[in-house]
Amino acid sequence: MNNFWNLVRFEFKKIFQRKVFWASVIICFGIVAITVFASVSGGSFWHKAGNDFSQFEAMKQDKSTILSNRGYITSELVAKAIRSNREMIANDDNYLINEFGKHLKEDAYIQYILPYEAIVNLINVVYTEDLDWLSMDAFSLSSVESDNVIDTLTPDSVKDFDADLKEFAKSMVLRKEGLSAAEIAKNMDLIDQIKTPLYNDYFGGYQAYINNSKGLALTALFLMLMLLAPLFSNEYEEKTEQIILCTRNGKSSLCKAKLFVSLIISLLSSLLIMGIGWLSFLAVYGFEGANVNIQVVNPGCTYPITLLEACKIHFISVMIASVLFGAFITFLSAKVRKRTTSVVVIGTLVTIIPMFVWVPLKASRLVYNALKLFPVNSVTFGFDMCFVDVFGKLFASYKFIWAVSALLIVFFFYMAGCSFKKHQVN
Repeated sequence: MNNFWNLVRFEFKKIFQRKVFWASVIICFGIVAITVFASVSGGSFWHKAGNDFSQFEAMKQDKSTILSNRGYITSELVAKAIRSNREMIANDDNYLINEFGKHLKEDAYIQYILPYEAIVNLINVVYTEDLDWLSMDAFSLSSVESDNVIDTLTPDSVKDFDADLKEFAKSMVLRKEGLSAAEIAKNMDLIDQIKTPLYNDYFGGYQAYINNSKGLALTALFLMLMLLAPLFSNEYEEKTEQIILCTRNGKSSLCKAKLFVSLIISLLSSLLIMGIGWLSFLAVYGFEGANVNIQVVNPGCTYPITLLEACKIHFISVMIASVLFGAFITFLSAKVRKRTTSVVVIGTLVTIIPMFVWVPLKASRLVYNALKLFPVNSVTFGFDMCFVDVFGKLFASYKFIWAVSALLIVFFFYMAGCSFKKHQVN
């Protein structure tokens, strides 16, 4: 046992001594810092006219305004948002009219819309008549119509807002092509479990994390790729495997140590980058918003969870995807007989190419689910209406990915060990 831990320390020491280690760590954490800083730097759209506000200062003022209406989104509050909007559009002084059209002034937005911002966005989506106008941006479902739906509504139109919200979510399920009857029924049941009225709060920190989560996850994958690519291949390049492979127990003990190091590096890389990124966004924007229903961000989501619960699920998904990616890179490092550069190139291609491959569910369920197993896809923030049927029981897509990824992790680690042990010295 002592020999195993000595080998583990030796492997970590080799990683830390490589120049690529410090360069990769600095680059990756620099990307995290820039991502967080860029989200609050520069001018602010709603506060720039006549005011010398930075985006950070504007965010703090927006936050205090939005917090004035934190609480449950009741039909009365929705009606209040509609009355505020009607008061705004009744006065032409709230608009700038020129040859390019009619534009809402920033101070009018702050006074009439900003206190009800999330509610107004919900209204424009839930009561849209043409679902083709809906667009997915990061994790939010929004309307891209030129005319706001809220302008056509009266307070009496939203007396049954909670029921209307669930009916909208159900219409989105029926609109999804390729779902089985069992999946449709499962989604309908989940929608019925959504607790209403929805709870709303300022959720800028969670929204910033959601919007940037995929970039953070890809940064973690890049760090793992640079650190793990030389794990076995470096032994081949430096011809040290000639000594290792001729010893009685050396190759077995060292192989186990290398696989253990790969597991730790994968976990720590994703944990630190995702964890520091998440905490940084919350530290900048505030920790409010944990109990906000996910439907406030995306009214078409069928899962009855809060933003905090959604982020936890995504965080676990990134951790599992990272270990899977680390296991795959470890396998490549043990399998590839050429330089470490080959491992980096193959790993990069496996990461990038799936980003541009998309097969709709209705075309091929097998390919649709298989593509989700690629780390770059499994770290995407989202909750699919598609479920996986296992012996007649439906499992959420992310749970299925977790289970299959766990099996693939074991497989790649096993194959990495076999490849190294069976390596023939040329």
